Amino acid sequence: MLVKVINKIAFLVHEPIMYAHYSSVWSAMDRSAFVIVFLSAFADSARKATAGVQECVEKISAHGYEYTYLDDVLRGRIKYQYVVSNHCMGGSSVHPTPYFGWKNSFRSALNRVSGWLGRNKIYVVSHCDPIQYIPLQVGIKQIRFMYGADIGEGWSLQPWNEIYDLFLCHGPNDEAAFRKRFRGKTAIMGYPRYDAYFDERLDTDSVAREFGIDPSKKTLLWITTTGEGASSIPSFARPISGLTDRHNVIVRPHPIAFRAEPRDIELLRSLNFKIDRNPLRDMNKLYKVADLVLCDYGGSAFSAIYLGKKLILLDVPGSDKSPWLRSASNFELHEFVPVVGVENFHTIHNMIFDETLWGAWEDRRAALFDRYFANYRGTSSLKAAEILRNLDSILGDRT
Repeated sequence: MLVKVINKIAFLVHEPIMYAHYSSVWSAMDRSAFVIVFLSAFADSARKATAGVQECVEKISAHGYEYTYLDDVLRGRIKYQYVVSNHCMGGSSVHPTPYFGWKNSFRSALNRVSGWLGRNKIYVVSHCDPIQYIPLQVGIKQIRFMYGADIGEGWSLQPWNEIYDLFLCHGPNDEAAFRKRFRGKTAIMGYPRYDAYFDERLDTDSVAREFGIDPSKKTLLWITTTGEGASSIPSFARPISGLTDRHNVIVRPHPIAFRAEPRDIELLRSLNFKIDRNPLRDMNKLYKVADLVLCDYGGSAFSAIYLGKKLILLDVPGSDKSPWLRSASNFELHEFVPVVGVENFHTIHNMIFDETLWGAWEDRRAALFDRYFANYRGTSSLKAAEILRNLDSILGDRT
């Protein structure tokens, strides 16, 4: 079957939250150089199930960025020269399903015959190969855009990374890990999504009003990940609720938790937490108003380190028994970052005001920054855009 190759960079967007990761880079690029490809969460049949989808599309439209949908790309037999993604996004093999295209053509033909006979369609036809990794179906050269410094064997370093020709890394740690394990080249871009944090024009007044921040109190930003045994909500919601009288407390659950873990969200609601429900939230503003960040697992702890925030890790009971959590970079942090568990949570109020603790933390934080990040603070988007402009020379001749 003939395939049309388009000389553009395709950004795969599978969740609205990816807008925050990519948008500053898009704004630094030539609009004609890239196209945004929406995956299944953005399809008409799935839009209502995923919060923020419509707002994400509207924001992208307002900027005049070109966008399309995965099924339209595949049905049109289009491939882009370069594809940017943050993981495999579906599939389990580098190889396509044998005769998949012919099967779809046959099914489509049967549907047309059924329509001519005045009957309903026999098959639901998807043009997405269920076996081959989705980025390979969309384009030729593959670029992984890292979106968190929390790497580990349990997920982010798994074998599907073999599909990538280039890894855009945050700093020395993830670059060394990918160079050691995979064939793809590496380039360090810093952390583009947080460039705005270092812009003195960043306005946080709207966030302060939205969450009713009392300027006379400390503001605690509690950011949770998703997944049983990893999320701190079940174990820490009640203890942390005891801080809300003395401090401003904002909880930012992982956006996926709102549909995957509704009981956790209901628990937060029942305890009258101020919950950030916006999947497209500009996290620069939340971090800016925070005096201290509470995290469990995922990339948020590293974001706090990057932004120079005071940080306390929440030790979720049983997390040390999870193989995929134990292999992640978060467990490395436990040696350097203040940690509190459920059993000694009563000490946290004193920790918040312990200047000796935070003086020592600042020295450790600076060392951790050098380990995990390149110092492109405020200019990472420009660095990433520069790398993407030079993909031809970085990756060699086109295929």
